Amino acid sequence: MESAEGNEHEHGLPIDLTGLSVPPSVTLNAQPDGSGGVRLEITVEGLELVAADPPVDHRPGQGHIHVVVDGQSVAMIAETYYHVTDLTDGHHAVMVTLSSNDHRDYYVDGRAIGVMSTVMVEGGSQAVEPDARFEVEVKGGTVEGGIPRLEAAVGDLVEVTVRSDVTDDVHLHVYDLSVAVHAGMPAVMRVEADIPGIFEAELHEAGFKVFELEVS
Repeated sequence: MESAEGNEHEHGLPIDLTGLSVPPSVTLNAQPDGSGGVRLEITVEGLELVAADPPVDHRPGQGHIHVVVDGQSVAMIAETYYHVTDLTDGHHAVMVTLSSNDHRDYYVDGRAIGVMSTVMVEGGSQAVEPDARFEVEVKGGTVEGGIPRLEAAVGDLVEVTVRSDVTDDVHLHVYDLSVAVHAGMPAVMRVEADIPGIFEAELHEAGFKVFELEVS
């Protein structure tokens, strides 16, 4: 899968556009190409698209598009067409969101301005099935059912699906893995559990723990 390598950045506080009479909007048409990829046709209204590289200061009314696949950022673009490639066979969550020039999410009514589509991909590489799957849900600043300890053996491939009512980044310490989770849109973290121990995962901006991973 293509990545946004070379465009790493830190998200600041989102920009709330709720007060605008007609805030920007985005729609997405995501179609599998039959060869392990997805073609994206994106429509943006009410926002002037500006290239993300080189970075520029925030200007109201300008921004770009973030493309996220399964919780991983793959591109930051000013074009309304994009081709995601090198996906495994199976279902993938493809999301696009609107960002300011300085990479902060645009928000309306507490949610990022974005849209997600689940696409069935064929003709790609064979998906590797995880040895263990877990789900975690965050609501109202707490983890539903309490903070779980997810158990895995050394060598396992672990898949954790995180759902949240706020937009943030989920960061797994020591393994140093992060995925972006948007309000109402699930994110998937895959961990090759090759380091034994107990490791905390937290919401980066909110600053609280969402699960523990125990590898033994």
